This record gives sequence, structure tokens and C-alpha cells, in this order.
Amino acid sequence: MMMSKTIGILLAFVLIAGPVLAAPTQMICKNPRRSYLVTFDAAANTFRLGSAGPDTFYQVERVEEGENGQVVRGKTVKDGPDFVAYLGEKKRIDFIDGEQVIQTDPCK
Repeated sequence: MMMSKTIGILLAFVLIAGPVLAAPTQMICKNPRRSYLVTFDAAANTFRLGSAGPDTFYQVERVEEGENGQVVRGKTVKDGPDFVAYLGEKKRIDFIDGEQVIQTDPCK
């Protein structure tokens, strides 16, 4: 009887805490033209940029745990540069052509 109550309580905690643990990460970034909202959803494996027009989705290739938090790596759209998004304490997105960083957008 006591064991079934414990299991029930643990199951309820997991069901309630699950969505909180998988909550998307958001940050506001700024490039030379405008500010934009970035949303990374680890559960759906999506990386979305939103601004005045329709949202843009980048292709996520890899998610890593860096020493300062999560790092998301992938491809932008239309044969554009690769991106590396740093979601930890020092938030930013680097855009990379080949092996060279061509633009860094600071984020908060």
C-alpha cells in the first residue's frame, strides 16, 4: 500500500515536471539590421528565429553541453553559412563560412 502511494507520487511529479524540464530556451539577439527572437526547443529539435516577417527555421545538426551551457550547431537557410548558438551565460550566435566566423550576433 505504501509502495503504491510512493510510486503514484513519483509518477505525478514526473508528469508535472516533465514539461518544465523540456521548456524551450529563448533569447533576443541583435544583428546590424534588427533584433530578433530565437527559440530552441530541445524536445522538438527545432531552432526558430522570429522577427517582423514569417519565422525562419535553421537545421539543427548537433547539440552539445559546453562549459558555459548548451551549444547548438547547424545550418542556416538557402545554402547560407553554418551557425553556432551559445545558450549559456554568454549568449550569442556565430555565423561561420568554412572555418571563419563572418558575423557574431550578441544575445540576451
